Amino acid sequence: MLRESRVNGLRQPTKASRHKARASLYGGERRIITALCYDLVGSTRLLSLLDIEDYQELIAAFQNAAKQAIISHSGVMQLEAGDGGVALFPIEVGEKDAASLAIRAGLGIVEGCARVGREAGREDLHVRVGIATSIALIQETDEGKGQPVTSAALAIATRLEEIAAPDSVFVSEDTRNLAGRSHAFVFEGVKTLKGFTVPEKVWRALGHKIEVDRFYAFGSLGGPFIGRESELSMIAACWERIPAEGGEVLLIEGDAGIGKSRLLREIRKKTRDRRSGLFFFQCLPGGYRSTLHPLLNSFMGVMSGQDGQGGLTASAVAALFERNGIRDAETIETFAYLLGALGRNQRLADNGPKAIREKALRAVFRALEALCANGPVVLAIEDIHWIDPTSQDLLAEAARVARQLPILLVVTSRLGFAADWLDAANPTRLTLLPLDRDETRLAIEARWPEHRQAMLPELYDITERISGGVPLFIEEICQWVSQNVATDTMSLSENVGPTHVSAFEGILDARVKHLGPARDVARAGAIAGTWFTLSLLRALLPGFGKKSLAKAADTLCDTGFLMRIRAPGHTTYGFRHVLIQETIYNALLRRQRQALHRRLFGAVSQNRQMAPWIDTGTLAEHAERAGFMESAIDLYISAGKESSSRSAMVEARNYLEHGLALCDQVSQGHPVEPLQLSALTSLGPILTGLLGLNAPPARKLYEDGVVIARRQPMEDQSKWFPIYWGWWLTGSDFRVMRDRARQVQAMLAEAEDPEIQLQVNHCIWAIDFNLGHHRETQDAVKAGLALYDEQSAKTSRMLFGGHDAKVCGLGQLALSLWLTGQSKASNAALTKMVAFVDRISHVPSKAHSLDTEAVSAFYRDDYGRLIEISERMANFAKTHEMQSLSGLSLLFGGWARAHGESLTSGHTMFREGLSLLQNLGAVADLPIYLYMHATLLGLADKYESAIEVTNDAIEKARETGHAYWLAELYRRRAVLHARGNTTTEPIVADLRSAVEIAESQGATALLRRARHSIQELGVVVEL
Repeated sequence: MLRESRVNGLRQPTKASRHKARASLYGGERRIITALCYDLVGSTRLLSLLDIEDYQELIAAFQNAAKQAIISHSGVMQLEAGDGGVALFPIEVGEKDAASLAIRAGLGIVEGCARVGREAGREDLHVRVGIATSIALIQETDEGKGQPVTSAALAIATRLEEIAAPDSVFVSEDTRNLAGRSHAFVFEGVKTLKGFTVPEKVWRALGHKIEVDRFYAFGSLGGPFIGRESELSMIAACWERIPAEGGEVLLIEGDAGIGKSRLLREIRKKTRDRRSGLFFFQCLPGGYRSTLHPLLNSFMGVMSGQDGQGGLTASAVAALFERNGIRDAETIETFAYLLGALGRNQRLADNGPKAIREKALRAVFRALEALCANGPVVLAIEDIHWIDPTSQDLLAEAARVARQLPILLVVTSRLGFAADWLDAANPTRLTLLPLDRDETRLAIEARWPEHRQAMLPELYDITERISGGVPLFIEEICQWVSQNVATDTMSLSENVGPTHVSAFEGILDARVKHLGPARDVARAGAIAGTWFTLSLLRALLPGFGKKSLAKAADTLCDTGFLMRIRAPGHTTYGFRHVLIQETIYNALLRRQRQALHRRLFGAVSQNRQMAPWIDTGTLAEHAERAGFMESAIDLYISAGKESSSRSAMVEARNYLEHGLALCDQVSQGHPVEPLQLSALTSLGPILTGLLGLNAPPARKLYEDGVVIARRQPMEDQSKWFPIYWGWWLTGSDFRVMRDRARQVQAMLAEAEDPEIQLQVNHCIWAIDFNLGHHRETQDAVKAGLALYDEQSAKTSRMLFGGHDAKVCGLGQLALSLWLTGQSKASNAALTKMVAFVDRISHVPSKAHSLDTEAVSAFYRDDYGRLIEISERMANFAKTHEMQSLSGLSLLFGGWARAHGESLTSGHTMFREGLSLLQNLGAVADLPIYLYMHATLLGLADKYESAIEVTNDAIEKARETGHAYWLAELYRRRAVLHARGNTTTEPIVADLRSAVEIAESQGATALLRRARHSIQELGVVVEL
């Protein structure tokens, strides 16, 4: 209902479609007009805080931004006064488009104000916007241009602006009705505006509606909602419980076409008056490999390339989140990283996938908490049977915490999908069944075409039978009857199959056949996928002109096959239901599909901006279906790398393993091995990260990879060094790893790449140190660091060990030098390491450095320094969410405190750290940790338990070759035996072993300790 001018005091119903202008008695015309009013918040206070010139510059910048937002959306400035203004939106574009443009301008003013505030360094710059629509009297002027002389819209817009919250756009009921198809709104309540006697329903405008919404695009719903009374009652009960009892999780299951999406529409209607927000996310076919694709689809305006940057940006993520009340910087930063946004903080990758996941789970709660700040919200995720692993993980967390917040979380799924990962949230499950006989007949009557009413009585039974009570099937049958020229029952029964699904396929096929040229457009759209534009269709159908394509697309929309989806700059199309797309696609012959996929791949690979929503993984699928296997493999590898770069490891694994599987389909004579190696190089670190270094799949991958790599030309060997590195790293024990390191050194002896030779030495010093080969360790460090290049290191840090080779080398050298009795040289190397790692500011390398500092202080029994280092460790671990470093801080801090403040509390702290490290599988220096544990048990006079721990440690060290601390383990066991009053023989045997091992390793510091214990215990050890 649109208001007449309030001067006349009239309200009369008018249609939202175009109004025929009505001449007034005064020579003007009555038209629908939309007005916008805006004003800065607290500008007087700003004037008192700022220098007058600074204030003037700030206001000028704001006004320029506001006017730009208005003009760019076809608005006309009527008044600019100080820190505010008024604009009108032209009647020439139509009342619906004018309302939509006004809202987009209003949101643009809010964004422009925020941008001006950021640039000026002011967080207190905020704006309010009001928009209203009404009948206006347009008076003709001498120049022939109409000017509104009487209109309620201006007054209402002004009043709405006055009551709007800062940085929000309030609109009238009439504006909302006109723009309801293009924007989303939140109901703000019924308000009595100053100067008006009739209360106004007030709405807050949200972003441009861009999501794929089957029932809320341009078209109207197909008939009334029928049945589902018990389901609606259960949903209403869930909604009623939320204010008092907290959130509810609702899982709606049902076959394709059963009405899950339509029921979601009813939920929207039932919750409208009391919810503060509605958030809808759509999972898409084939999206199970595409990270966070339901959330990514919310940015379709950006992904359409209209921002000029050709991809989602971190600033766009921040803008959308902030518009919805999510302002926590860490939450926004985390989601921008997970979404792979341009300009994201790539240093988050330094935290590792596990830490990123924990950040993401915390971000989920903070985001939901912000969304609920103004009251209950509805969060809907549709078709989770297509969900990707990262989205599934975050959705499971959202369901888990939903009970703590006023949220109705609704998810839909096809029957048979295993959603047991939601069980922890104890969801209310609704399984939608076909409509019963009475409901089916009501649905048939509601959708039956008017011009075929005479046929209805004789077709009731057969329509009911072949539809099976499935609403989508009923709609398609009625559409078929509407289009079909035949009027007898037999013509219908001959086109259907024996099952409901085959009946649907038969009827859809019959409908498509009668579409003429639009049939080819429907088939091309089915190939294109979720969305497509006229330009993309033209690439698939080069024989069609632009006008004929547009006409065919309109026909498909009018006949219920397609829907139009609003997107900035152009109209995008999508199928009304995915089952329609699937059916049309499956009906195509293989050669027809392949030809269309080839055209699409050729066009989009040459111009990614033609369809920016087609990501690398989806383009790979088109290449595969086109038969371009090498291109498909290459793209799957790229998609895997992209996923890995934002810690989406499961999706990355899926892409890469699929690419590897396709290598077997590449015909002979094509160079498949480089493709295989490229996939293996990326997949290896993912498998070791997900499954562990000792996992059979990871070991087999590298073993197979080395066989292939060794067949490649010598000039290409450096390229495949990550395969050799992984083969070394996944050795079953330290002896095997040393053997592999030497083999790699021999294999790549002729490789001229300095970085590769450095990393070969990296392998050698890391393994030789653990074996107790100190001379070899020190030689490898010196040889390797002579080749160090800081620029190359920026890439190599992530590929080889996750830390900087120079930091590792200096640290390993410092430890080895101390063990071999060179304390002064050790101190110098340690100082260099700390200075260098602080300069490069690489988080994992700093963590590596802190670990080395702690071990060095442990060697020296410097408990005071060890407490200081453990505190730095704890702070660094908290800042960067590094659980393993947190475990080390507890372990070393507990050890030091047990020797000073309290043995009991220190040992408890130590055990907590050791337990955390063992749970994380991060016990790289296990011999030391067990030595520490046994020592503390001994100090507590628990000699038997302590000896058991040393026995276990010695056994593990001998089994794996982890021998650099073995001499100390034997010495510690001898001391424990002596304190436990054991006979002399085992004491002497252990001390003899300690001396022999220390001498063989050249570990002078450990040899001194062994000889000191011999003297202290007063035993005779013959050597």
